[in-house]
Amino acid sequence: MRQNRVIRLCISLLMGLIWFSFSSCSNELPINNTTIYGLATPIQLSDDTTRVLLSDYFQNSVAVDSFHTSDLIDCKIIGDTICLISKDTAQLNILSLYVGERCYTILVKKSKSSLVTLNFNTSNKYNQVQVKGEFNQWNKENSELNYDSVSNNWSIQLNVEPGKYAYKLVADNVEILDIANPNQIPNGMGGVNNFIEIAGIDNNQLPTIQTKEYANDHLIISSKNTDNIYALWENSLLEVEQKDTNFYINIPDEASQVSRSHIRVFGYNQKASSNDLLIPLLNGKVVTSPSQLGPNDWHSSIMYFMMIDRFYDGDSANNSIVNDSLILPKAQYYGGDIKGIIQKIKNGYFQKLGVNTIWISPITQNPLDAWGQFENPNTKFSGYHGYWPVTSTSTDQRLGSGQDVREMLSVAHKNGLKVLLDYVANHVHEQHNVYKNHPDWVTPLYLPDGTMNTEKWDEYRLTTWFDTFLPTLNLENQKIADFMIDSAIFWIDKYDFDGFRHDATKHIPLNFWRSLNKKVKLISQKKGKYIYQIGETYGSHDLIKSYINSGMLDAQFDFNLYDNALPVFALKSEDMRRLGDALMGSIANYGYHHLMGNITGNQDKPRFISYADGTLDFETPWMEYKRIGWTQDIQVQDTLAYKKLALFHAFNMTIPGIPIIYYGDEYGLPGAGDPDNRRMMQFENLKDREESLRQETKGLITTRLSNMALLYGDLQIIENTVNTLTYKRKYFDNIVTVKLDKRNWAYKIQVQ
Repeated sequence: MRQNRVIRLCISLLMGLIWFSFSSCSNELPINNTTIYGLATPIQLSDDTTRVLLSDYFQNSVAVDSFHTSDLIDCKIIGDTICLISKDTAQLNILSLYVGERCYTILVKKSKSSLVTLNFNTSNKYNQVQVKGEFNQWNKENSELNYDSVSNNWSIQLNVEPGKYAYKLVADNVEILDIANPNQIPNGMGGVNNFIEIAGIDNNQLPTIQTKEYANDHLIISSKNTDNIYALWENSLLEVEQKDTNFYINIPDEASQVSRSHIRVFGYNQKASSNDLLIPLLNGKVVTSPSQLGPNDWHSSIMYFMMIDRFYDGDSANNSIVNDSLILPKAQYYGGDIKGIIQKIKNGYFQKLGVNTIWISPITQNPLDAWGQFENPNTKFSGYHGYWPVTSTSTDQRLGSGQDVREMLSVAHKNGLKVLLDYVANHVHEQHNVYKNHPDWVTPLYLPDGTMNTEKWDEYRLTTWFDTFLPTLNLENQKIADFMIDSAIFWIDKYDFDGFRHDATKHIPLNFWRSLNKKVKLISQKKGKYIYQIGETYGSHDLIKSYINSGMLDAQFDFNLYDNALPVFALKSEDMRRLGDALMGSIANYGYHHLMGNITGNQDKPRFISYADGTLDFETPWMEYKRIGWTQDIQVQDTLAYKKLALFHAFNMTIPGIPIIYYGDEYGLPGAGDPDNRRMMQFENLKDREESLRQETKGLITTRLSNMALLYGDLQIIENTVNTLTYKRKYFDNIVTVKLDKRNWAYKIQVQ
């Protein structure tokens, strides 16, 4: 290995490499079969050996003929696997990979985890005590506490990063609270969990970097508490010159040949790494206006999610309920369809609101008969929601035809809208041919102890069934995975969808996501656009981000941030500092320029406004939320709830990530649990407060899309108190300061 090659050889900037244009105005992307696709995800070191797959970064198998790392990291490449071992305390390093004369640089981050001891002291006699929490994916297996008979103390060592971690003890297979720990937090299901908090370094010692100035050929980055920085153009290391607390970065000449490229900057000192910066370039010049951004710039997306059947009925000819008296009306088809979406695009509903991306519920054929069972009230369900596929490549006849789908996509694109398809890969309905023809392709319905393997979301997350009529596919078998991957690719190859929302992501093994990602990249190259993929995972930060990297998904929904924002914005009693902590926890895990989805709600959650007006409380068991929706006619009881929802929108519209509006949340549609949270969308005859909120939401979207600071800026919390959260986002001269105030449920967004 030519490990003694100087790292700065990377400044050759991919000599000889043909760059394809990545343009907001054109359909070409900088992708080549031998290059790294997109911006290489930094490698996060673990405490022991970190193994990274080359195939996560390179589109095709490549022969790395040499590599270079600092003396602080041991590196070996065995086949497709990079093995990294940290030998020192450097917060940031780089890994340079040489393929022929080309050099690719990937940032390497030091592990921030440390060993802490969790103690449980009790006079009660237990045979076994386990723990499950955010630090072990809520799985008690292999997390057994050790008992000291002298002190009556149970303890376990945990390897965790700084942050707040909810947990629950399991004593002799019964969940209990640690009553000796006064720190408790609602679990979102009517109960509470304990939590432990691991402190990081003092904020005064944290390194920070900011965009300061730019010229035609260079950038100036200002800093505080920062020893050094790494700057990357695409995936190539740039030279940096330091003058006092400023760093000077030359924009490479090669950037002028690329319509869209990016410079990323990462800083560090001896104690921590800094925030990161992302600076888009247009033909080598710094992008200074949102008007220079386009469809491939996903950081500028505002997403809107609708359940098709509950959105708008554009064609009454395809209306068809399931003819079964066992289905109560709320669980029947309402008539919304694809032509309804087309009509709403044509009359400008989305464009007037300001959204530029829509995500639609699944469109594959669902069963024609009744399934499932709910008690008190007793009802079965239709497949109006789309999550019970009986086919994987044909459109449900009640939603429209394949031609309708093509027209929707064409009309959407002509009107500046991208469209994401909700895709279900984890399971099929038992009427699906893949199950009827291959019953051995699914995971076992019964566990070795004879119990049914249904709704075991954490203990058996890769094999559990969602219901007895929804067999989970054994996607660890590559043959079965390839079958479902090909059915997903069908929708972006034969049609022209711009990306996927993936259902039940954490219940699907990693081999599926890696194989899908490779094929999606090929379609991206073929179609000349970046196809975005976002997943759905309920769980810890670690579990969620384990699916996000160059080889798998672009993002997931930030449910942990939502779970903290929900009570903070709904209840006067909740401390705003909880929200500030959750925001910084999100950024610490996903970065300052992530593409995570920030939601106000979704099809599985009771409507926010029904929490905010006091109709629903946070002590109600989860299943009771559903029952309330069947038995009560829920309307907005307290108009203050509209101000609370506006405050929630203001938060999502001003933080990193992609804001996502669940249909009806733009005006405050109420509802309890599923299916009451899936009411028919209302476009006309809104109440004054509803119309006012819709206009306010529109204004917030306009503010976001008018400021580069809200799309690409850094974020710094200025003040966080019991009632207020104030933060600043900066992108060169564009500075936006946001103050959220719970004392009168108001916000102030100051632009300079």
